[in-house]
Amino acid sequence: MRAFYQLDYDALPRDVKKQLARSVRSPDYLVHADAMSNRSWYLRHAALMAACIFFIYLAAASSFGDPVNDLAWDNTGLIVWYAILFFGVVYAGHEIWQRMQLSAKFRFAPGCYLFPLALVDIRSNKIAVHDLAQLRKFDATHHESNGRYQKTIFSFNFNDGTRKDLVINNQNQAEIALGKFNIYKTKARDAFHDRDIASLYGFDPLLDVRRNKWREAHGAASLGKRFINQLTQFKVPLLVLAIFIAALFWYGRNAAADKKMYLNAKHLQTEAAYLGYLAHGKFKIAEMQAELPRVVFNEVQKKNSVTMLRQLKLRFPQSDILPDVSEEIHVLYDSSMQKFREQAVNSDTALIRSMEQLLKFAEEHDDPNVAVNFNRPTESDLSQLDAVLKLKEKQIRGKQIIPAATYFANNSATVRETRIIQGIRSAFSSIFPNDVLSFNASPVAPDNAPSLQITYQIEPSGEIFGSEKHDNAFVGMLVRFKAALIVPEIKDRWKFDLEVTPPDTFKVEYQTSSRDPVKQAPEGQVYAVMAERAFDKLALKINAAFFRPDSAVYMKQLKNGL
Repeated sequence: MRAFYQLDYDALPRDVKKQLARSVRSPDYLVHADAMSNRSWYLRHAALMAACIFFIYLAAASSFGDPVNDLAWDNTGLIVWYAILFFGVVYAGHEIWQRMQLSAKFRFAPGCYLFPLALVDIRSNKIAVHDLAQLRKFDATHHESNGRYQKTIFSFNFNDGTRKDLVINNQNQAEIALGKFNIYKTKARDAFHDRDIASLYGFDPLLDVRRNKWREAHGAASLGKRFINQLTQFKVPLLVLAIFIAALFWYGRNAAADKKMYLNAKHLQTEAAYLGYLAHGKFKIAEMQAELPRVVFNEVQKKNSVTMLRQLKLRFPQSDILPDVSEEIHVLYDSSMQKFREQAVNSDTALIRSMEQLLKFAEEHDDPNVAVNFNRPTESDLSQLDAVLKLKEKQIRGKQIIPAATYFANNSATVRETRIIQGIRSAFSSIFPNDVLSFNASPVAPDNAPSLQITYQIEPSGEIFGSEKHDNAFVGMLVRFKAALIVPEIKDRWKFDLEVTPPDTFKVEYQTSSRDPVKQAPEGQVYAVMAERAFDKLALKINAAFFRPDSAVYMKQLKNGL
């Protein structure tokens, strides 16, 4: 006879099913039960299902609807992760459902049951039966590791050369099972000799089936059915279902996140939110692209920045916001001009008109730069200056006039001119933001750009400066300035002339040493101080030419010494 059988539970006769249930429940026949209680089974699989659902939630909620970090549309690899987790959910749910069906059908917990004459594995409709009447050898081995009990293996070796192992992880249960197996086996042998059919059926509840009285219970399945059974055994249908659910969930989750991202952008009405949707959204791209210029314009409008408004013209050259951008820039320019009128020398109508023309040009050309250009005395002019000073020596006796040309040359003028430019920039920046109007130094006045041109000449004032202790003399220098505000294509220019005379007296400070004493101030320092004082007066007079003496700008510049 065969040592191993596979039977179909549903094909078993009712009497056999009842006998199997009686044998499982009876301590007089059952040697050992390797079966988990239904409560523990349900709790374990429910915990697996809950854990998978929790991780699904975490994966789905991560950066959900975040316009910057939600990259789920691009991350198709999430489908694999979802599939793994959904497989856990589907698997646990299927196992719970199957356990409930089997428990209701068997009327006992599914598991592996050891009887004296049969080892029955009934965990599904397919029952695996090992006929212990065909047992050739039985071994029970306790396994230990480092002196600690690990498990006991019951090894059943059959006449046909096959082997079946039953593992018991509790030493006490293993010893009880071993004792009962030997005792019940003796009882089964006695029942066989005594023709005690009822006891034999208790010790081997599937005896009649295996004696081929019900061939249909052996379930000779067709090739197709065996293939389906194999697929079911390896949970392939569950895996396919999990992948399908994962793909649907990935799409649904991303669609919901897309909707949230869209509604969030519509609510916030910010460039960042719209760009976030355009970068990571899917369904409303065309709509958001069409609305983006207006959203950015509304956001920039609150910042009162001409620079940012100008950038919108370059960024959205075909947008319908361009007229509104130009209008907003005009408002900012008009506002700046109004502030200037409130502090400017309002009696000078030419100044107001020139500034209006200057701002109009800057607005139309999207260029706030105004070049400040100084036209200095030429080398020829300075040479003539020294010649005039030489002639003046005849008017004074016993003193030598020190030439001045060297100390008003280009290399010394740059620093003084820079101070003037800084003063102009400081004054105008109090009214005009740098992106509305910005005065900058320029060596050469450009023809196609507005400029403030300042031309100056140096000539003797007629005053003689000297020291009571020394023979050298210095002639006072008169600096004449001619300034003009030039706007391209505008012939009417605002001009002003300034004349700066040397102070009546001034002090020159210098240091000397005990080893090499200097008896008088260095020649260049005297003229340098004279030039400094002239340009100091120029800075103040330029401010006075633009702003009223009682204006906040003028008072601030006066306080700062500009």
